[in-house]
Amino acid sequence: MEKTKTILLTVLVVVSLIQSYMLGYSSPRPEPVAQGEYVESVLNGTAAELKDVVFPDQIILHYGNKSHTVLYPMPFINHYRNIFDFLKQRSFGGLRRTDTLAADINWDVIRDNYQGIEIRFREGLPFSVLQSLMKISREDSTEDSSLITRIWIYTNGITDDVKTFFISDDSVVVYEAVKADVTTSDLGVRLRLGESLPKYHTDNGDYYIPDESLAAIRIAMPYTEYTAEQLKRSLFVDPSLTRSLQERDGTQIITDSVKGLQLRNDKNWFIFSNPASAPVDSKNEVRDNLLSAVQFINQHGGWNNTYLFSRLTPKESLGPQTFIFRQYLEGYPVMNVQSDTIGYMKLVVEKGIVSTYERSMIIPDSKEMVKEQAVLTGGKDLDLLINNYSRRLSIVRIFPGYQPEVREKDVVYLPKWIVELRDGTYDVLG
Repeated sequence: MEKTKTILLTVLVVVSLIQSYMLGYSSPRPEPVAQGEYVESVLNGTAAELKDVVFPDQIILHYGNKSHTVLYPMPFINHYRNIFDFLKQRSFGGLRRTDTLAADINWDVIRDNYQGIEIRFREGLPFSVLQSLMKISREDSTEDSSLITRIWIYTNGITDDVKTFFISDDSVVVYEAVKADVTTSDLGVRLRLGESLPKYHTDNGDYYIPDESLAAIRIAMPYTEYTAEQLKRSLFVDPSLTRSLQERDGTQIITDSVKGLQLRNDKNWFIFSNPASAPVDSKNEVRDNLLSAVQFINQHGGWNNTYLFSRLTPKESLGPQTFIFRQYLEGYPVMNVQSDTIGYMKLVVEKGIVSTYERSMIIPDSKEMVKEQAVLTGGKDLDLLINNYSRRLSIVRIFPGYQPEVREKDVVYLPKWIVELRDGTYDVLG
């Protein structure tokens, strides 16, 4: 009997040791989550760098005798890229500040009679951002709030001198690069790229009109939409702490008592707010804020198409700054003239901290893009449209763009001539 008890006790001890070993060293096997119950917390846009969202919206080639050609990022993308890449490889040294009166500059004469290249940045860039793209050095390193909207490189055709000016947004303050390594031969090579392209004319140099109609493309793309659950998981650190409220107008509010997400489902639009205050003892640099905005988008939705940094307000570096990134298709901006449903992203940033982020909930599928040939009116017919426009005297810019039309299953992008007015609003011409 005692022998049996001893054997039984030994067996129990061995079994206990085996169980202890299995508990201590075996790997757990959690139950898999059903695929239908899982919501991806990271939105599937691509990441971008500063160089991907900062580029000229126009490159204008001046041939003298009032002859000009305008290059957009497309359709003549090889010519555009050739010229911009060339300029990024050149060095522009010894920039010194002056003004058009002191430098005896007459842009009308230069535009109409001299050969040159004019690089245009839609709303202007601070030097700190330009220096991230090009080799620029200044004689005076004093900080100023100038935004550079144009770079003009030209020759008078008589001497071998090439002048290079960086022009501020007020068109009065300019910066001459006295040590630029661009030659007349360099200019000639780049100008020949546009000799066979459509020619343009201008009355005042603010905008250029093609002498003939332009070939364009009508685009249609199917789309999906971000869900409230996807946005909640992407924008809140702990989605489980959020609660949802429904407004009378159908707007959905999601909040964790600090941050807020407003879903305007009737307009396919969302606004995310983070009221965290910026540190008082740090500098508010435009370039740092711009980089913070790009990084924030990388982490919260990404870039579903090509976007251009197109507006900064206010231009001073004091207080919060608003950055707008405009969607581009086939080289032209997507312009919502009547409603905010698609086409841009807007962020408010102060000292590197994003307090507001808004964009469309619509995700166009560019892989399923359908293109059709279209025409943008040019020449005398376009001149007539401009002359008959009711607010003609308020026009500051005319450019080709896409007017989006959101339908039930797809978005249609219609090529149109867009006018920008003095009050900052836009309208469709014709």
